[in-house]
Amino acid sequence: MTHAETTLTDWLAAIAAPTPSPAGGSAAAIAGALGAALVEMVAGLTGGREKYAAAHAEAARAAERAAGLRVRLHALAARDAETFAGFTAALAMPRSTPDEQAARLVARNAALREGAAVQLELLDGLSETAELAAAMTDRGLAGAMGDAATAALLAAAAARSAYWAVRSNLGGAGDRAAAGQLARAGDLLGRVEEAERRVLALLRERVR
Repeated sequence: MTHAETTLTDWLAAIAAPTPSPAGGSAAAIAGALGAALVEMVAGLTGGREKYAAAHAEAARAAERAAGLRVRLHALAARDAETFAGFTAALAMPRSTPDEQAARLVARNAALREGAAVQLELLDGLSETAELAAAMTDRGLAGAMGDAATAALLAAAAARSAYWAVRSNLGGAGDRAAAGQLARAGDLLGRVEEAERRVLALLRERVR
């Protein structure tokens, strides 16, 4: 898959195929992009209603940010697939001699770190998506509250996937850089889950 193959049908068929990639990381990125699209929609609907004039400025900012996030997260689906292809290539390297084994290990670890970096970037985008979704759930068009909440829930599910992907990819690395990435992944997941908690509280309060 490449970023040029943008239709949802293409992505679903590629993910469903019995091949190693695209897989979970790409699916999480697409879920995040769908969440950002929902935020953009709710913000646009809010900005179009005079009754919500007090929220127009916030909605306009949310729509602009969500539009960028939609594109960014969608692009990460392809990047994750490309990174996994690099990991697969590393595993296919020869390993008959000690030198070959060492080269294969270096390539494998580099691919794992690149995969972690992609998922960490995904987490960063998802944290902003979730926070925008929480804001629109609270102050956006009441009739689209469920759509904004869905955006937050999609972002939260994708963020948990991305967090554990980072943990998996960096689990064997004990250096300071990996420790910093793991800490940042935990912080970003915490932001997403806090936004999700706010959304769930609003749903319990307002949905009868």
